[in-house]
Amino acid sequence: MNSYNVITLFPELIEEWKNTGIINKALKNNLVNIFPINLRDFGIGTYKQVDDAPYGGGPGMVLMPEPLDKAIRSTKSDVNVFLTPSGQQLNENIINNLLEYKSINLVCGRYEGFDQRILEIHSDYEISIGQSVVSGGEIPALYLLEAMIRKIPNVLGNPESLLSETFTDNKIDFPVYTRPEVFRDKKVPEVLLSGNHQKIEEWKKNNLKDI
Repeated sequence: MNSYNVITLFPELIEEWKNTGIINKALKNNLVNIFPINLRDFGIGTYKQVDDAPYGGGPGMVLMPEPLDKAIRSTKSDVNVFLTPSGQQLNENIINNLLEYKSINLVCGRYEGFDQRILEIHSDYEISIGQSVVSGGEIPALYLLEAMIRKIPNVLGNPESLLSETFTDNKIDFPVYTRPEVFRDKKVPEVLLSGNHQKIEEWKKNNLKDI
């Protein structure tokens, strides 16, 4: 069973997300485990400090290395994945590589990011989900988790969905349609209504786009 730890300052966000859609189904069917780890529990001193001002000056605060080190060492995961906007851009190859590991720590940044030394000591992967910045790594971590979990056998109701979706084989998926046949004068392509499966498959292949 795949097991994922999410090291975060907002474990309640991860817990709430576990109640949704295919994630909840995967958890109930014992196909995956997800454990939020509260970074604050490893904070320093009475106030459980986890961040401090950057050396050399500058705006914002930086996550201190000691709490993160303790949180990471409290687990026995195969690899550590840090969610950071400066990381490698997420793609299907990375997702498939990560699925080879049975246990992963997903480490969520916050404030101005991680002390560089914690990356040098613990980082196996640094991953970004896009060329933009959000306030923390939680949403990118959830994005990555869902991208991985949906590929685990028996999570999706129809596993064939994985064979012809966007980004498979460097393609963007063909357009899809449902009822009604005509909507605001726009009609469903006739071939999809024909019942001719060979022609339908040809239409789908011809309407795939290269990335």
